[in-house]
Amino acid sequence: MTVTLARTRRSVVVALVAGAVLVAGLAFWRASGDDATAPYDDPESAGLLTLCAADGTPVTGGRVDERPFVDVVLGETGLPPAYDARGAVATLFAYQPREGVAASEFSGSPLTAAAVLADATKPGAVVTEDAWSLGDFTTAFPADWDGYVQLRLYLGTPDAGTLTDQPYDTADLRVDGDRWELVRGGGASCADAESVTVP
Repeated sequence: MTVTLARTRRSVVVALVAGAVLVAGLAFWRASGDDATAPYDDPESAGLLTLCAADGTPVTGGRVDERPFVDVVLGETGLPPAYDARGAVATLFAYQPREGVAASEFSGSPLTAAAVLADATKPGAVVTEDAWSLGDFTTAFPADWDGYVQLRLYLGTPDAGTLTDQPYDTADLRVDGDRWELVRGGGASCADAESVTVP
């Protein structure tokens, strides 16, 4: 009886240890191997962009042919105080990262027109249905470096124009076939995101 009880206890301990090892291994894999990181660095990136749907929820992926691929993009970095905030605008651009090329030399194109901001300290852009889809962008600028596309939100003013020489907010997307996913982005609230620009 004592031998049987000892074997049962030993079996339970072995099962518990094996289970703990399995759980720890899964946690390590999720923390280290499952999270992608963009293979490039942009020293002018001042903050992150949050991608939002019209219903106020965050967007982290979708189909490359969707128009718009997101409804609103929210930035973290407001207009520098040295500039007159009256009539401040924001424009969303997409860029093509290329291996061995500095971020300042990436090729890109605007995805939205410049839109007047409701508050220059809380920048953002509304993406309309006539904007390029990510599929359109990657047709013109192939995502050859591991499928990556960088989004940038440039601010501007009527007097200074588009401030491409100032730090800007960014997000990193990865395109895989007919799908895209957000690899690095912000965590701002998407509630009332569409009020970021003046109608």
